[in-house]
Order: sequence, then structure tokens, then C-alpha cells
Amino acid sequence: MKSLYFTTILLLQNVLVLSLENGQQMDKRVERLEKIILHQNRVNAEQQIQLDNQQSVIKELQADIRRMKVEISHCTSTKEHVSLQKRQYSPTEVAFSTQLTKHLTGLGHHAAVIFDKVILDTTSSYNVGDGVFTVPMTGIYVFTWTASVGNGNWETTELIVNGTPYAYTLVDAGASGDYGSGTQTVVLKVNQSDHVLVRTGNTGDGKLDGNKYDTFSGWILFPLE
Repeated sequence: MKSLYFTTILLLQNVLVLSLENGQQMDKRVERLEKIILHQNRVNAEQQIQLDNQQSVIKELQADIRRMKVEISHCTSTKEHVSLQKRQYSPTEVAFSTQLTKHLTGLGHHAAVIFDKVILDTTSSYNVGDGVFTVPMTGIYVFTWTASVGNGNWETTELIVNGTPYAYTLVDAGASGDYGSGTQTVVLKVNQSDHVLVRTGNTGDGKLDGNKYDTFSGWILFPLE
């Protein structure tokens, strides 16, 4: 019996030693796993920083692409406009278009309205200095213009050929703070060297809103010998 007792004690001691060794090994494995997890967390954090940086770079590149598209569109539009202006037109291809880009005040009666921006002038016949279109060749022409007023003002305008009015507009903004505009179109026979312009009428407040809303254009329908 004593022999069995001591044998049992030895077995229990061995089991206890093995358990302690296994526990130490488990602790070491847990420690290694914790180190691996900590390392992986650091790697993940670094990768997240890199990903954030890449996303920031992508956003900047996308913004650059949008700006480049706008610049390309502007360059294309400018190139087309320049090409249109530089195109060689025949003497019978007569057309012009102008804008009033600024607000005019203090206009007297029968004052010339000078449209200061030339959009198109195939025969270089419009003078931005005095607002006069000099007819380059005799023919049937269409002339059209738009006049606008604001802040409760009102104004009359006339299309003049060699000092004689042929068409009229009356624009009234109504109540203070409102805006108004009027457009008139007329078809006329005019002769080479005739002077065509838009001027104010004999009534009105002497103000035109401009700001690119007011235009003066004309073109030939067909020439006359």
C-alpha cells in the first residue's frame, strides 16, 4: 500500500510539473500572440495613414483634372472665337454683333449708345469709338438691338440711319427695384457708306443698364447691285 501511495504522489508531482511547464508555454504563446497583434495593429495603422494620404492625393488629382477640363474648355472656346474672328470673309458676308458691358448714366436725348464690346464683325465696319456701323455694301439688312433699364427707370431708344430714325423701343422698369428690357428688329435697304447706330430717344431717364444684357447686331440678307 505504501508503495502505491508513493507512486501516486510521484505521478501527481509529475503532473503538477507538466502543468506548470504547459502553463509557462501557454503564457509564452499568449505573449507572442500579443506581440504579433500589436505589430499587426501598428502595420494596420501605417497602412491606414498611407491609404488616407493616397485618398488625399487622389482628391487633389481629381481637382486638378476638373481645373484642366475648365481650362481646356476655355482654350477651345477662345480658339474657336479667334478662328472665327480671323476667318477671311467674302465682301458679301456682312454681319456684326456687339454688347454694352457697362452701365450708362447721364445720357441726354438723342445720345449715341456706344456698344463697347465687339463679338463679331466680319467686315470691320463697326466703330467702338462712336457706336456707328458703316454699311460696307448696298443691300437688304436686318438690324436688331436690345435695351434694358433697372431700378424703376425708363428709356426710349431709336435705330438711326444717316440721322433718320427707323425703329424704336420704349423700356420701363416699373416699380423701383425692378428691371425691364425691350428688343426691336427691323429690315431695311441701306446703301454703302450709310451710318447706322442706336441712340436714345427724346424722352427717358438717360440710363441704360448694360452689363452685357444690351446688344446691337446686324447682317445682310442679300446685296443689291
